[in-house]
Amino acid sequence: VHYGERDFTFVKGAFGTVDRNWGWLLDALHHKITTTHVAHHVCERIPHYNAERATAALQEAFPDLYFRDDTPFLEALLHTAGTCALVEPVPGTADTYRYQRRE
Repeated sequence: VHYGERDFTFVKGAFGTVDRNWGWLLDALHHKITTTHVAHHVCERIPHYNAERATAALQEAFPDLYFRDDTPFLEALLHTAGTCALVEPVPGTADTYRYQRRE
């Protein structure tokens, strides 16, 4: 989802990202930034060594807003590349857009 100027809020933007596990090697090399990405967007000043704890707190405090996708990275990338065709407006919003899936 992409929020335009009229629909954007900090909360929508911060929780509009996703936590995704890229595997132990990339997690180690990048201090788990992809598995704790939502926490990073909520507060970029959280040190990496506290990011897992912050992520757990966000999952508990905001279960309806927090999103994690455990689809393997390459599979998710290929799925998105193969099915997302264009961006369309979301009905009932001022300027929110989402990817339209290719049939």
